[in-house]
Amino acid sequence: MKINFSKLFRENKYPVYINILERFFFFLIFLVIAREYSADSFGELITIFSLANIFAIIFDLGIPLFLQKEFSSREKHSADLAVNAIAVSVFLFPVYFLTLTLYQLLIFPEFPFRLFTFTSILVYLFSVSNLISKALSGLRDFQSQFKALLFSRTFAFTFFIVFAVILKTDLSILIIILTAGAVIQLHSLIRSLRSNKINLSLKNFSLKTSKSILKISLPLGLAVLFNFLYDKIDIILISKIIDFENTAYYSIGYGIFKSSALIYSFLFITGLNRISYLSRNKRAVELFYKKYLSLLMPVCIILTAVLFFFAGVIIELFYTDKFNDSVLVLKILSFAVTGLALNNLTGVILNGLGMYRQNMNVTFLGLILNIILNIIFLPVYGIAGAAVITVLTEYFIFTGDYIYLKKFKAI
Repeated sequence: MKINFSKLFRENKYPVYINILERFFFFLIFLVIAREYSADSFGELITIFSLANIFAIIFDLGIPLFLQKEFSSREKHSADLAVNAIAVSVFLFPVYFLTLTLYQLLIFPEFPFRLFTFTSILVYLFSVSNLISKALSGLRDFQSQFKALLFSRTFAFTFFIVFAVILKTDLSILIIILTAGAVIQLHSLIRSLRSNKINLSLKNFSLKTSKSILKISLPLGLAVLFNFLYDKIDIILISKIIDFENTAYYSIGYGIFKSSALIYSFLFITGLNRISYLSRNKRAVELFYKKYLSLLMPVCIILTAVLFFFAGVIIELFYTDKFNDSVLVLKILSFAVTGLALNNLTGVILNGLGMYRQNMNVTFLGLILNIILNIIFLPVYGIAGAAVITVLTEYFIFTGDYIYLKKFKAI
């Protein structure tokens, strides 16, 4: 089957720009912090971000992806869904913050209070922005998302560089700067909803509608949570079982590995919309799978080779020899590139077909496998063992997804 990559790029122009801009922004932010601050401070901040993101995913309850799927599959778009989804997120913030703080006090009492508090607020703002962005994705309004992202990230990055590189200020000040950028982005996204005739008004809030949204979205939310947990749990375990310095070394290798997905991940943004539309035609879904598989495989093979053979060059070029311990991690993780791409593909198909529970089951088993293996092997093999476990987990989840899709004759 012939694949026209340039055509796919043109059709997904703004999702590509959004993906590149967002990943590049955070890559630069954490790159600056890694170079300008100690490995121990960097590892501590990465752990706080991972922990806050885990709790934010817990309390988003799958609503963002639910909104995208609903908006992409309906001809008429009611403001009720958006209003109730955003309202639920706002109401859940105190619960998120209190439970996250309690966990931090019990497990990581050494975290600086200001840094932890400001980062927790920042991450939740990103979560609410993600919710609105998913709604706009369902409406296929990617241009507004890109404009909001470009302006807010440019503002934040400009001040971030001044305070981090020139003034060398405290990390908590840098988080406040990022928070200001997040507020600007959120404001712009809300205006974009209004321009799409989705007017946010409390008169559209309904407890009954909110409950019905949660009932449908919760299995999807659990699948997203389990997927995110197996993605981040190794950071938490390394921080607790070994130390923050090793967390920094692992995080650098893992971050480059995940960033490599930038080359193909834009396909999955509109992929959910496409599968939701094709969901009643199994033959069309099968063709979608084969088309994207044939596109992904050559890309993954090249990425694996580049990350494996040039791991040392990449680490030293961006992070200096201070992070040479990250080289082995990146070499090992290069073998997970194909697994990550394939389980993203099968996961999008499962969600687009409404098979939330099946996706949830697979990601939950992958999470349990990841945790058990890390607890057993981290004390013995260190961060190299964690990297091997990540490789195994990626392929385990792809295999589980594939079995479900074959069982239900979706591919």
